[in-house]
Parts: sequence; structure tokens; C-alpha cells
Amino acid sequence: MADIENKKVFTNTKKSHQLRQFVWALQVIVTVEILIVGIAIYMMMTKNWLFYLVLALMLALYLYVSNLNRLMLGSAHVLTPDELIICLGPRFKCRLPLSLVMEAKAVSLASAPQGDLLNVSVFREDERLYCLSRNSDVIQLNLSEPIMVKAPSSGPDKSRRGFVREILINADEPERFLETITKIVRPEKELDQIKSSHNTLKSVQDKTRQIISTSPANLKSNKTPILEIKHLTKYYGDYPAVLDLNLEVYPGEIFGFLGANGAGKSTTTKMMTGLLRPSKGTILVRGEDLWQPGALVRRQIGYIPDTPLVYERLTARELLIMAGRLYNLPEEWTKKRMEELLAILDLKAKSDYMVNTYSLGMQRKVSVALALLSDPEIIIVDELTNAFDAPTLAKIKDILLNLKSRGKTVFLSTHVMDVAEKLCDRVGIIHRGQLRALGTVEELCESLAVSGGLEPLFLKLIGEETTG
Repeated sequence: MADIENKKVFTNTKKSHQLRQFVWALQVIVTVEILIVGIAIYMMMTKNWLFYLVLALMLALYLYVSNLNRLMLGSAHVLTPDELIICLGPRFKCRLPLSLVMEAKAVSLASAPQGDLLNVSVFREDERLYCLSRNSDVIQLNLSEPIMVKAPSSGPDKSRRGFVREILINADEPERFLETITKIVRPEKELDQIKSSHNTLKSVQDKTRQIISTSPANLKSNKTPILEIKHLTKYYGDYPAVLDLNLEVYPGEIFGFLGANGAGKSTTTKMMTGLLRPSKGTILVRGEDLWQPGALVRRQIGYIPDTPLVYERLTARELLIMAGRLYNLPEEWTKKRMEELLAILDLKAKSDYMVNTYSLGMQRKVSVALALLSDPEIIIVDELTNAFDAPTLAKIKDILLNLKSRGKTVFLSTHVMDVAEKLCDRVGIIHRGQLRALGTVEELCESLAVSGGLEPLFLKLIGEETTG
């Protein structure tokens, strides 16, 4: 073990004899091969520049192999006051927050995992990660909640990423490692304080859930959710952009999904539209899993993205006709629907111009037309106000209200409180990837003792989250 400033370094391959023998043997073989090939090339080549070029390539290969061997032989875990950086040479690396470590203990493996030629094992089995270079000096880390790691599964799915609750690693000095990590991991008293603060937040969330369980009656009575989100989670590397999101949205409802920039709104809408695969959780549309292969329920969703996703070298008419054919809609119906949408959105005058000549606001209008062309049951809108001027925004609001009156469902993602308060039947507030409140604006204001509408409610809730 070595100390570097505030870090403690624990090697993990010095006792891995099979690995070290293989690496040193490989180093010797590569060195001898390069010498032999280098001499042979020198004797056969007549042009000096060609010899030096080949020699440079061989030296680059030698340095590359040497660097890989150095990383493997010098592999070490790094322990800081806040995290454990688990490393097994170039094969695996991840950062584990110590706040998630419930227990660290030495274990003996009942059945040794099958390693590769180096006797290295890096894979997931159920919710356990094996990160081993030998079957001795094994330490098991038990976590309070699962984390996402990049390691292949040993199961039939062969996925490259997954969640684990247990991690098995080696340490050349297991006793000192356990002693050190036990001292650094937060004492039980501090953990209790953290749990207490989490319970305070949970009590606020429970209040909102209690309100939702009895209202709004006009939406929930005799209706089943058209859209259900269950334990939806998305990780980017080790960062949870969305964490354990649960929602129900009903037919004939405009639902506001609110949050500051970077809260997880766009990530959620992309998962709901099939553009981004969740790390965990399910999205049900009329009870059918959106992410099942060939799910027909995707045809019931219209998506208006925050940035237009259109082919710029087609005209608006050509785009709509192409979309109708992709949806396999009847040609006459498509043309009739297209003319209606072009008229409603004031696009008729320039409908035969290429989209790359349009302003950003006009391109967003085309996105609206594309989303509504198939007359979907669910319309997902990401940042309604982007690029729209006041008259256009008023018209889009009227369109959404008309959709609601026809029994359609609108899922409106926005950070503009005024728009959400005027349009939405219910709102959900997301912050740092987690749902913080859910209900009507009136119910939430009453439960949190806030007056003045949605904006003061939002600021109070997010302020309490930040300071709490």
C-alpha cells in the first residue's frame, strides 16, 4: 500500500502468479520476435527510409504491448475519502462512491470463476460483479443500492452493462485494505443523519402521493392509465440522469413534466419515444411494453422534439407524404390530413419550399405537423416554447387544448412555469433525475403551504432539495 496525498493505493496483481508469469513471458516473446524480425528486415531491405519506417512501427507495437503489461502488473485500487476507484489494469475501471458501501469483508469463493488465459475474471452474474485476477485475497463489497457497471454478463443476454449490488475484488494486502476502508466509510451515526434527511424529503413526497391517491377524480374515475412509467432509470456512465421514475398519465389529460435545465426531462422524453434505451424500468402504453421488439404501440405516439428533426432537402409537403407512407396511411387520408395541418399551422404559403429555407420556428411547425399526422393518442412535447413567437405559441396551445377535448393525452415537458400552470391538469416536478412532486398545482401548493402558484411552489421545492 502507498499513500499519495489524500489517496491510498492498494495493488491487486502482485500475488497473481499466473497473470505475472504470462505477462513476463509475453514481454520476452515480443522482444525476441521484434529483434529477429528487425534483423531480417534490415538484411533484406535496400532502402534505408523503408527500414526506419518498419522499425518505427515495430517499436510502436513493442511500446503498446509494454504499456498494457505495465498497466496490468501495476494494477491498483485507489481509496479516497469519498470514493473507491476499482481498477484491474486496462480490463476494468469504475468509481464507487463510499456512501453506497454498506459492508466490506474478506470471503472465500465456494466455486472459482473461470478466468481467461491470464486467469482474469471480469463479468457480471445476476447482481454480482467479479473483478478478479486470482481466487485468493478476495474482498466482497456489499452496496446499499445497485450501480451501473460496464462489464459483460455471463447470462444469455450478453449485455455489456448492468446493475450490481455486490462487487468482488482482490487486494494484495486485504487486512490493511479492510482496515482502511472501514475507517473511511461513514460512521453509523452519520449514516443515520443522512437517512433522516432522506426521510424528511420522503415525507414531502408522501404528502403529494397521498393527494394523488384520491384525485383528480375527473381523470382517474373509471379510467385506466394510457401511459405508465415504472422504475425508469437511465445512466450515462456512472451518472444517473433519471433514477427510479414512476408516473401514470390518463386519457384526456395534459400532463406537465417540469424541471430545470439538466433535470432529466429530455432524457425521459427520449426514452418514452423509443429514441433512447432505458438502463432499467418499463414504459407501458395501454399496458403494452414500449420497448418490446415490434411494439405497435409506438404508432400511437407523436413526438415534438425541442430541436426539429426533419430532412432539410425536402419540402414540407414531401416530408408529410413520406411520413404518411412510412406509417402506411391511406394516400387520400394523408393528403387531406396534410392540408388541414398546413392550414392550421400557417405553412401553406411555403409548403413547396425546401425545409432548409425555413426559420427555426417554421421547422418546429413542420415537426408539429409530422407529430400530428397519424392522429396519435399520445403527443409528447419537449420544451413547447422553443423557437415559437407569441402568435404561434398561442396557436399551438389552442391545438393542444383541442387534442385534450378529443380525449387525446398530451405529455408536456417544459421549464416554463407559466405555460405549465395555464395548460396542465397535473404536473410532475423532476430534479436531479428524481421525481420530487406530483399532483395538481392547487393540491401541491396546499400541501406545501405555498401561495402564488406554480413558480413559487417550484422554487420552494427545489430550494429545499438543494439546501436539505
